[in-house]
Amino acid sequence: MTIQEIYCDESGFTGNNLLDKDNPYFAYTTVAISHEEAKDFVAKIIKDNKIQNELKFSSLIKHSKGKQIITQILSTFHENTKISIYHKKYSLACKFFEYVFEPTISSNNKLFYELNFHKFISNILYFEFEHYNKYAEEIFEDFYKFILNKTDDDLFYSFSSIEVDGISPSLKAIRDFCLFNRDIVKKELESLKGSGIEKWVLDASNSALHLLLAQWGLKYKQLKVFCDRSKPLQEQSIFFNPMINNENQVLLELNNQATPITYNLADNIEFVDSRQYHGIQLADIFSGASTFILKENQKGANYPKEWSNYLSKSVIATISVFPEVDSLDPKQLSFKRNVLILEELVRRSAKKIPLLENMS
Repeated sequence: MTIQEIYCDESGFTGNNLLDKDNPYFAYTTVAISHEEAKDFVAKIIKDNKIQNELKFSSLIKHSKGKQIITQILSTFHENTKISIYHKKYSLACKFFEYVFEPTISSNNKLFYELNFHKFISNILYFEFEHYNKYAEEIFEDFYKFILNKTDDDLFYSFSSIEVDGISPSLKAIRDFCLFNRDIVKKELESLKGSGIEKWVLDASNSALHLLLAQWGLKYKQLKVFCDRSKPLQEQSIFFNPMINNENQVLLELNNQATPITYNLADNIEFVDSRQYHGIQLADIFSGASTFILKENQKGANYPKEWSNYLSKSVIATISVFPEVDSLDPKQLSFKRNVLILEELVRRSAKKIPLLENMS
């Protein structure tokens, strides 16, 4: 069986801190290339340009010659590369749904996901937070503190006394749902303690790598994966063990779209030194360019335009995480329906009626 080597690296890592203003985006890159091909390519670049150490985006971006090297790498390897990008603030809103709403509807969650109820809740929270709604800030702050185990005195304590005046109807409904179901949510979050997962519960490294490898699994029968050293991945590496010698290909179908969730690893993921494993250096360039472009677009673009063209062919949109505030158009049937679903969940929670009884 032919084994394909995959080299991986990230940019914008801030661990559980998804509200870091200097690093609003996280990108994870995987490059399918052999060790020898990567070594020969990188060695030639370093020799021809008299570079002292390894290739790193943060160094190359500082001068015009470095930008030319970045362009050369993107143009040469974009077809061998898959990238997942996360908008961190919106990712926090998605995590809120995952740990607050999901436990209460888990026995029939497919019903809600097919109606994009998860995106509805996440986008409302993001929109409110982005527009500096103090109530959204309080909801995030309570959730953030609890998820990091800084305090577990009372989940959602600070916004339990929020006055109704001034809070949007949808945000009030989310607040009320949290308060009615906080015991269930607290139990779910506390179940993570001691599992090794809770330390990096908000970090995207694990899920990004998993979904990217599943994409490669559609093309290659078996993968040998090398990652730059990463505390979140190394401390959760057991998560990938079931994929070793796993020849079953499983697709998850949602909204009439099939997404792969399995792949075949030849062995444990190896965490290596990028100076010795040159494919990591190529992955660094792609990840660095991805987050750089997104930040530059906010300030006024200052980079070669072809970078966007190359990266657009490498980014996997279906597994990237970005806000979709257009989905909050009150005229859309889907929006009206999800408003009614949220109201019904709150009504049932208040009256202690089973949330999923005849919900379909």
